[in-house]
Amino acid sequence: MKQSKAQAAMEFMMTYGWALLVIVGAIAALTFLGILDFNKFLPDTCSFPQGFECLESAVISHSTNSLDFAVKNDYGFRINLTGVSEDTSSSDDCNSPGIQACTGLGCSPAAIPNGIVFDVDQKGVIRITCASIPYGRFKANVVLNFYSFQSGLTHHTTGQIRGQVTS
Repeated sequence: MKQSKAQAAMEFMMTYGWALLVIVGAIAALTFLGILDFNKFLPDTCSFPQGFECLESAVISHSTNSLDFAVKNDYGFRINLTGVSEDTSSSDDCNSPGIQACTGLGCSPAAIPNGIVFDVDQKGVIRITCASIPYGRFKANVVLNFYSFQSGLTHHTTGQIRGQVTS
């Protein structure tokens, strides 16, 4: 019996369509069971708008519920880092943030009741403490508040921190 071209095309599409459906189902099952975790392939990032430069990705700790990151003042004028506030426009993993900071790399962040001054091109470490940080991937939009010695105005800058939580 002679097979038409349309019938052959339909049988081809049905055979490979079922095979493709089985492959997609297997990938979905592996993802659901946690065997295939796409989050581990996402890069760790620390980024702020022009003015604050992240020097490397943040260190995010579950045991201390904190994230530490190194920054550099690229504003071109002295600033006084006065605090951190929550970004209410996004749902992130850091609730009730607190801030500690120090100038110089390798320093130990401490409380900054009156703020901490960053000179032009000065580097420092900022520690943000959160109410709790669960294991796994972490994401937060961090709002840093600072005072400009040049204009005398208070400013806010929002940065994004993404990464894998360590112990």
